[in-house]
Amino acid sequence: MSPELMEIIRNSESRYLRAQEKERILEYTGSLPSRFKAATAVEQKEEVIVAAVVEQMKRRYSSFERFHPRAWEKASRDIQLCLRYTVQAMICDDLDFQADRLLYWLGTIFHSFGFSPQFNRDTYTALKESVKNHVPAEAFTLLEPFLEKNIEVLGSMPEPAQVLV
Repeated sequence: MSPELMEIIRNSESRYLRAQEKERILEYTGSLPSRFKAATAVEQKEEVIVAAVVEQMKRRYSSFERFHPRAWEKASRDIQLCLRYTVQAMICDDLDFQADRLLYWLGTIFHSFGFSPQFNRDTYTALKESVKNHVPAEAFTLLEPFLEKNIEVLGSMPEPAQVLV
């Protein structure tokens, strides 16, 4: 559930909801069918979306494999995981969901493996573009702020001492 809605519920303890609070809850619940439809669209195209990102990154960063065993296999797994958390965040309507539960942790892993912030920005910008290319426009509109969050968080990680990619 949206953090805003959780706050409304917490603040309304021992009283009835105000009209504007009811309206906000109805607005959120009314958008759930669209959010689930967008989630289904991504789920159905996940393999194609992730494969397109990996192929694009292989062309841009051909040396990546030399520095990391099973590099592209692991990259594919990380992109897939990030996409799934992005969808969950969109369903919850919580822009901090994926950052709190995945992105900060994943960013520290990327940092330790020598991934530059630019590599991360390129990867997750490619993910955003791949989603845009493979799901309906309505789904992308709902997902876009959450896809941007991936770029923002992972692209702003500190430069590692030794950049390998």
